[in-house]
Amino acid sequence: MTVDLIVKEQDGILWASINRPTKGSSISRAVTDGYTDAVARISSEPDLKGLVWTCESETVFSGGIDLKVPDGMSEADVAAYRVGIVRDLIDATVRCPRPIVVMARGKMLGGAFMNALLTDRIVADDSASFQLPEVKIGIASPFTASIVETTTNAGLAYDLCMSSRRISAKELEARGGPCTTVPTDDLRQSTIETVETLSAMPREAFAYMKRWFQSPRVAAMEAALHYAKVNPRG
Repeated sequence: MTVDLIVKEQDGILWASINRPTKGSSISRAVTDGYTDAVARISSEPDLKGLVWTCESETVFSGGIDLKVPDGMSEADVAAYRVGIVRDLIDATVRCPRPIVVMARGKMLGGAFMNALLTDRIVADDSASFQLPEVKIGIASPFTASIVETTTNAGLAYDLCMSSRRISAKELEARGGPCTTVPTDDLRQSTIETVETLSAMPREAFAYMKRWFQSPRVAAMEAALHYAKVNPRG
């Protein structure tokens, strides 16, 4: 059986790598559960410096949330099941007091990109690109927009959410996104250095400041969910 998320420790850093080469590196329930377990470890084990979230594929970091659902699930429960996968992933990220850094190569779509924006930093090479295809496929998601707006800026959020166009790592960085673009040969080392720089900060001060920066993002996400609830489509 293939392990959907490979988690390894190396030199005090936990590496969590999506391993679904035949599924477009999509985020399954197993990927989310493995990720939340890894976040729990770096939050509770003092010897760990932080977490790197990455992918085994060099061309597709993630195609977004896995559309496959458990056999026998009713149609009414499908949406809640998929929402639960991304919500649990994001919840683990925003509540984590320790560094989480993304090492990005290839295409990153939908829920994967949303979660990456909420981490401490995306370190990417020139192959990395990002896309929010929700509107293009008929999904209206204020929740997605709230994440992009509070982690970048309103102009970029409108652009990405309303056009569904793909953006390169270099453009994301240039337009104020939490991204650092480096040559491919330097990607791994630059990712390690980013984790080590953040982990060298005093733990309590770092965690306190993370809560401060995440609090308006959490509030915006909650407001978006409320808006969608009281203003249903159709």
